[in-house]
Amino acid sequence: MIKIKMNSAKNNYLVSVVIPTFNGGEKLKKAIDSIINQSIGFENIELIIVDDASNDKITQQTILKYQSQYPHNIKCFFINKNSGYPGKARNIGMKHTTSKYIIFLDDDDLYLENAVETLYNKINQYNSDLAICNYYININDNKVKAIGQLNENIININPLEKQINYDKLNIPSISVPVARIYKKDILSQYNLLFIEDSVYEDVHFYLNCLNHIKKISIFPHDIIYIYNRYEDSLCHKHEIELFNNLIYSIYCISDILKDINLNVNSAFEILSSLLIIFSNLDNNLKYKAVLKIYKLEKYLEKNFNFNFNLKRKEMNILNTAIMQKKFRKAIFISNIYKILYNNPHIQKIYYKLGLG
Repeated sequence: MIKIKMNSAKNNYLVSVVIPTFNGGEKLKKAIDSIINQSIGFENIELIIVDDASNDKITQQTILKYQSQYPHNIKCFFINKNSGYPGKARNIGMKHTTSKYIIFLDDDDLYLENAVETLYNKINQYNSDLAICNYYININDNKVKAIGQLNENIININPLEKQINYDKLNIPSISVPVARIYKKDILSQYNLLFIEDSVYEDVHFYLNCLNHIKKISIFPHDIIYIYNRYEDSLCHKHEIELFNNLIYSIYCISDILKDINLNVNSAFEILSSLLIIFSNLDNNLKYKAVLKIYKLEKYLEKNFNFNFNLKRKEMNILNTAIMQKKFRKAIFISNIYKILYNNPHIQKIYYKLGLG
């Protein structure tokens, strides 16, 4: 059951911004302020905040305070029981949007002041169904441009029209749901929703979008968002539960790719993330974990002719050992990677390459 705090005012907003939150606290205030201060004018924005059963008290107080200050713009939804992942909160937010366009914002990140105006103008100028801009990844106050591989604008590309299109749109740094604007009608027409019970719901959602959205535009030179990378965030906890959830998510992703008449190898770059999480596991957990990876990749090999040529080249070394069933060697290699991947300088290099 969901407790809902709504306003009764009706308005024709230009865009709807959805913020899912759980114990957002002080970071949530900054995220909300970044929307209120948009150059397009907050009166043109519908802000929907969905709280996933926060237990810190500050978050709910913050949401209600902002809602009381802006009763015509802000809708608040409160989930009674924490779902564990942002997918459910995003889906609830999407369902209650009333404008033509939808933008997502994570509760610990920020949109730059001209972001909404830039996105709105881009999607209207080119009549796109999805317009994607660039963002900074902020690591310990060091900002790295995310979409590093693209130098030119890509206008209204159809992902399934030809192989080069599909591969071009499968850069890992593009799979996030932020720094972009969606036509709501397209999401509704194809019932495009986030999976609600696992991690990497954003990758699943994006790949599902590629199955249906025919006009996607990317603007790598327009940086409009700051993604703050925190070591304690959900997607950066290297534990066995996260590992198992990602295994499940990859099977879910494979389900939506089965009927595509293209080579979908580029969609499985997420395996690099799985291998990084595996590398960070405690050694006493790695033997069972490596067997799960082997089983998963044999499934991908059988169903998708997966060729294991990952963009993170060092991952192919680890992957080869696993597929050759040299599990002791794979665990040894993973322990070396564990040391490397926890080096902040190496992390920054990978983000600059768009591989983080």
